Amino acid sequence: MMTTPDAPAKTLFLKIEDQAMLYHCYMPFLTHGGLFVPTEDLPDLGDEVFLSVEIGGENHVLPVRAAWINPARTSAQRPRGVGLAFGTQEACQKLKSLIEAELGNDIRSDRLTFTL
Repeated sequence: MMTTPDAPAKTLFLKIEDQAMLYHCYMPFLTHGGLFVPTEDLPDLGDEVFLSVEIGGENHVLPVRAAWINPARTSAQRPRGVGLAFGTQEACQKLKSLIEAELGNDIRSDRLTFTL
C-alpha cells in the first residue's frame, strides 16, 4: 500500500468471529461509534490508522483514529489494545449501522466489554 503525507501509515486488523466478539469490541459511546482491537502494536492517542475489519464474511477498510488505550492486560475482560473511533465517512457510518443492527438490543446491555 502506498502512503501519502495525508494517509495513515499503519493498518490494524480485526476479525469478528461471532456476536460475543462484536459486543466486546464495539464502542457505542464514541460519537460516531468505534471498535476495540486487541493488539500489542499500540498507536498513540489521536493517531490516524487504517482498520481492516472482517465481519460477517465481508472485509471493510476504514480510516479511523486512536481514541482509547488499554496499555496492559488488567484482566481477561480488558486485553491490551486500542479503541479506534469511526469518523463521518460513509464507509464508517455504514459499518456502524451494520454493527448496531447485528447487536440489536444487546447494545444496551450492562455486561462488561473490552473497554467499559
